[in-house]
Amino acid sequence: MLSSATKLTAVIGNPIGHSLSPLLHNDIYVREDVDAVMLAFQNPSIAELVSAIRALPIHLTAITLPHKESIIPLLDEVDEKALSIGSVNTIINTDGKLKGFNTDVVGIAVALKDAPLKGKSVLIFGAGGAARAVAYHMKECGAKIHSYDRTFKKAQILCEKFGGMALELDAMNGTQFDVIVNASPVGLHPNTDATPVPKEMIKKGGIVFDLVYNPLETRLMREATERGAQAISGLTMLVEQALEQERLWLGREIGNAPYYVLLERELNKQRNK
Repeated sequence: MLSSATKLTAVIGNPIGHSLSPLLHNDIYVREDVDAVMLAFQNPSIAELVSAIRALPIHLTAITLPHKESIIPLLDEVDEKALSIGSVNTIINTDGKLKGFNTDVVGIAVALKDAPLKGKSVLIFGAGGAARAVAYHMKECGAKIHSYDRTFKKAQILCEKFGGMALELDAMNGTQFDVIVNASPVGLHPNTDATPVPKEMIKKGGIVFDLVYNPLETRLMREATERGAQAISGLTMLVEQALEQERLWLGREIGNAPYYVLLERELNKQRNK
């Protein structure tokens, strides 16, 4: 039951209506007996959102599109790894001091823990905050990074930071990569017929990791399976990065629970509406 002692946490972004973070984090609070509630706040102004984090106060903030990079200068401190990535998806508010972290990279590492990446050719579609976390992990694993973004300059900037090659669309014609990662919103509900790459680019025996988790099976994932590639859902990243956010805030481990089942049930409910 909510009371004056209940701590407020939040997910912020623009848009934010699709986010499953409140459902997931609030379930964690119930299971872990934490007197807290997560709400979603949508605003195109990151400055106004940060003011709200300080004023309310919001103790833990999860950050999604498009604020993961623009929020950095507004924080009091940024974790070293998040600075290296150039993207923050988590803020911990300690007595009014805001410190930024990146837990996306933890979720990415768990999702790809069984994937051989050293020396593999990787195409990262998109060049925003999530793509930066992917590129950081790929660099750490010794993969050969290729980046594509509709804004070519953004792909160039990502490759300047992490190494690799920025590609124009024409340069990818007929090219197959060992690993394809969709780190863009392409294919996100309700635009479920969209896919970031033509299926001919998917390599048999390769790996396709789609950070989009709604729908549960995106067109990209479905075509990956049809082409004989391994398809990895963004749901793994969502759950694992959220658990890491709560570890950072609560300062302790989070017990095992059927969080994947909870989110799959909600996504199926949305699909059947």
